[in-house]
Amino acid sequence: MIDGKELVTDFATDFAKDTMKELFNKTKKFFKDLKAKEAIRYKTAYEEYISNTKQKNCKIKTLIYKSVPKDLYSFYVYINVLYDNKIINTKTVCNLFELGNNIIVTGIAGTGKSLLFKHLFLDSIENTEFIPVLLELRDFNNYQPNNISIYNSIYNSLCDNGFYLSDEYFKSSMNEGYYIIFFDGFDEISEDKKQHLTNEIKKISEKYNKNKYFLSSRPSQEFIGWNNFCETEILKLSKWQVFDMIKKLEINETIKNNFYKTLNDLPYEKHKSFISNPLSINMMLLTFQKYSSVPINISNFYEGAFTALYYLFDETKCSYTRDIKSGLDYCNFKLVFSYICFKSYFSHKFQFSETELRQYIQQAKEKLDLPDFSIDGFQKDLTQLVCMLIKDGLTYHFTHRSFQEYFAACYTCRLLDKDQSELLLTWIKESSSIFRDSYITMLFGLQSEKVNKIIICPILKEIQKLYNDYGFSLKLLENLFSGINISIRKDKNNQILHNVSFHVKNKYLVCGLWLNNTLNGFFHEPYIKNDYELYKKIQKVDPFLSYGDYRKYIPISFDVILNTMSEDEMLSYFSSFQKQIESAMQTIEKYKDHNITKNKTVAVILEKLMI
Repeated sequence: MIDGKELVTDFATDFAKDTMKELFNKTKKFFKDLKAKEAIRYKTAYEEYISNTKQKNCKIKTLIYKSVPKDLYSFYVYINVLYDNKIINTKTVCNLFELGNNIIVTGIAGTGKSLLFKHLFLDSIENTEFIPVLLELRDFNNYQPNNISIYNSIYNSLCDNGFYLSDEYFKSSMNEGYYIIFFDGFDEISEDKKQHLTNEIKKISEKYNKNKYFLSSRPSQEFIGWNNFCETEILKLSKWQVFDMIKKLEINETIKNNFYKTLNDLPYEKHKSFISNPLSINMMLLTFQKYSSVPINISNFYEGAFTALYYLFDETKCSYTRDIKSGLDYCNFKLVFSYICFKSYFSHKFQFSETELRQYIQQAKEKLDLPDFSIDGFQKDLTQLVCMLIKDGLTYHFTHRSFQEYFAACYTCRLLDKDQSELLLTWIKESSSIFRDSYITMLFGLQSEKVNKIIICPILKEIQKLYNDYGFSLKLLENLFSGINISIRKDKNNQILHNVSFHVKNKYLVCGLWLNNTLNGFFHEPYIKNDYELYKKIQKVDPFLSYGDYRKYIPISFDVILNTMSEDEMLSYFSSFQKQIESAMQTIEKYKDHNITKNKTVAVILEKLMI
């Protein structure tokens, strides 16, 4: 276990020097051809890199500790991940090595993916012979796709932190498998750069396949095609992990004890979706400090946290003494920020240069026709007052992307129904992030009936037409899916695992079904029942399924399935999906007709709205 206090000590101590010598002795076998002078230089650079990156990653600012960075391990609680129904403890990165060299870690908003990667980075230094490199993928949004090279970025990250090694030896060390590369925040990459970065990450992990590669992201169907990566899922915090986290917080003891008691009195299972999320716990505490109560509604979470930060109580002066540099009251401040979140979210901007941020603020002033306020002041308020943005070097990024999504949803509620419908139906067609982002869930929380009426129902009506024309049949399925995918894997106990899923053809219509089931709380089983039995039948006619090609998603057409059974028998395997269609018909019955708008792009619609 890493001692948080040790991380911030002077690395010139004898202990630190001994540690670096030991690490160098472990790793120098990779560089037997280095000359004596180069070896000495390399050893020094290695120590400098470890020292610099340790100090950079061991202290963190959070919503609770927004002013002074705190040692990560003073408040961090080890989380678990799930892989093939097996729970894996992440106390040490070595526990994850058993899965393979390439690992994806997914988790919804607020589950602590970035903190986990910082912990794994630090643990790699302490408990492995590898050199860890941490790349925040949102940084690539500042570059044109053709200028992005993962290889160069890893090398530059090493050099920028004091680990100078000529490219010749760097390439040799990559070939030998000397590194653990952490790619943090795949979901924060702009859409126009995502495919290029996907290709880059796949390419480098295949070319230099002795290294270990970790990637974090919100859940996404995009990873179906990442055949050489194991996908794990961050698990919710247990009740005792939550209480352990609260006990570690360095806050007023009376407030902490009362907060602890309030949470302990709540039925954990009933409120698990809120209580088991680290970000939610921080937001609850912020609102508890102000209101002495715990919000259990997602909209109240974000609204409460924002309000608490805006009106933060200064205990040392026993009064509200916040210096609002922008000169805006609470309502107008929230309105300007919501506009910035709305426009940046739909423009796929998750971080800003100084110039870009000022442009967004200026556009808000002009669009909202507010009394004059200070752009400089508002910029400072965002980072120093409400702490919605963090300045990191020359760029600004959201404290947490879920804040951007919530306040983008708040601004969406201001739009006319026809404008909302046109924008969001087009966004659903264009975007690949709808399945992983919280935006639509938050919008539903703010205006559920309107989302059903003007967004979900127009999509479901297209499915209804198909259902009326074809019933639950092969024809219907062929309009939605191109077939199925079969995944064949081995777990660490060498047991063969099978999974069958639909291969989506019409993302727009399938997304409408998913939104209806997810947001309206319809119970739904897996689309495909008895998938192993189905796999065994298809295996008889498809030789690809007998090759032992593990960790692959193998596409199977409906025609191949029909070579093994009748259409009626095939449809019986998909009976759960029929329930999804019937649930959609129930939703349509509740709402009247609504006209669907014309085909345009999101960018064109935003321009029409002068946003």
